[in-house]
Amino acid sequence: MPAPDSRHPYSPDELAALYPSNLRLHLVHVIFRHGERTPVVPRFQNAGLAPFWPYCQATSRFKAAVMEPEADWSFLTFQRRMETFGKKGGNVVAMGPGGEKDNVCPPGELTDRGRETTLQLGQRLRHLYVHQLGFLPENLGTQSECYLRSSPIARALESLEQVFTGLYPSANRSPMNPPLTIYTRSFAEENIFPNNASCRRLDQLSRAFAKLAAEKWNDSPEMQHLQSRIGKWVDGKIAVDGHPNLCGITDTVNATLAHGETTKLPNEFYEPRVREIMDDITVDEWYRGYSQSSEYRRLGVGSLLGDVKDRMLSSVNDDTNKDGRLKIGLMGCHDTTIAGLLASLGGFDKKWPPFTSSIAFEMFREKRQNKSRNVFSKLFGATNEEEGWYVRLKYNDKPVYVKGCKMAGRHLEGDESFCTLTAFKEIVEKMVPKDLKDECLRNMDKTGIPPIEEVE
Repeated sequence: MPAPDSRHPYSPDELAALYPSNLRLHLVHVIFRHGERTPVVPRFQNAGLAPFWPYCQATSRFKAAVMEPEADWSFLTFQRRMETFGKKGGNVVAMGPGGEKDNVCPPGELTDRGRETTLQLGQRLRHLYVHQLGFLPENLGTQSECYLRSSPIARALESLEQVFTGLYPSANRSPMNPPLTIYTRSFAEENIFPNNASCRRLDQLSRAFAKLAAEKWNDSPEMQHLQSRIGKWVDGKIAVDGHPNLCGITDTVNATLAHGETTKLPNEFYEPRVREIMDDITVDEWYRGYSQSSEYRRLGVGSLLGDVKDRMLSSVNDDTNKDGRLKIGLMGCHDTTIAGLLASLGGFDKKWPPFTSSIAFEMFREKRQNKSRNVFSKLFGATNEEEGWYVRLKYNDKPVYVKGCKMAGRHLEGDESFCTLTAFKEIVEKMVPKDLKDECLRNMDKTGIPPIEEVE
């Protein structure tokens, strides 16, 4: 679905409520879904939807690093055009719905709209953390203040580049700065999204929950409603495990909603009840496992949460405002990352994350420690180093209430959205696999749905 509506900056009253004067912001990690893209698979040409969309102007502005004679390096500027099979089997230039040959997007590519919304996310981060809070410097300082990471999928990397450009436009970056470092991993070692392809047990569990969703929904009144409204454009019966599957149909609907009128489906696809049913069923299929199985949480997002937690704990030992201290991490990821994190922490609204959705993990230090609260916190295992530290999550600018932080002594007095660092650490450590590769190969003899283990 389209990105969250751009909201106005926080008002002074909102800012004061969200950022109490007795807390000092110390570290931020922003994990965000990529921006709007084309459908990952072309569908519904029988409903008049063009297979190729002309929404990718970046394709006319590509540069590639190339080696010249004598081992010198330069940049090769080029534009890309897509080829496809013609009606008679020969190769032809792929064209958009109006005959466009340039700026044509392949399936799953970040579009101009996606670049716009991720740029806007970066601009919102700049306004908040630079202008309103004064947490980040006006101009980019040492690179060690920023941690940039993306999944190896192009739309996530390009979204990260756009978010960073919104946070630090070219006018606020010195040409004397060294090139940015952006971290990626191989697909086999990627943990920035639930990696079914490299984790056999996670894939097995995902298939089991998908089968459960099919058994629950395929013959339901809700699916019958979809069949009555959009079934004439689908070959066969609409189903969770149909062809196309319901998730694929939903993906195309959400992608078309975000773009121009020449790439729209018939009106029936956008009826509120149709969209509500599709969202409810696909969310149940993909994300029920996180709220029900501790193993699912560990294999899906536990490793990523562990990385965020480890940077927080390392930062506790560097409680200064000196130049060079890590202050912000930006991580370009996917919808399955966002929903998996929220569901694992008990703060999921059970709505599919829109394009450019973000979770900000903010860590704070108490300016003046309250002795009575420090004594109370020790009862819950806080170390001296962790006393007075808090973690707060915001999903699309709104605080997330982590389920395991609601108990007295595990949050900032008077505000349950601020977990104590100790409580957050304990919650996350229960999800972090000791050896992810090993756990991905365990329990393969256990078929079906695991026993219910609710998020604590």
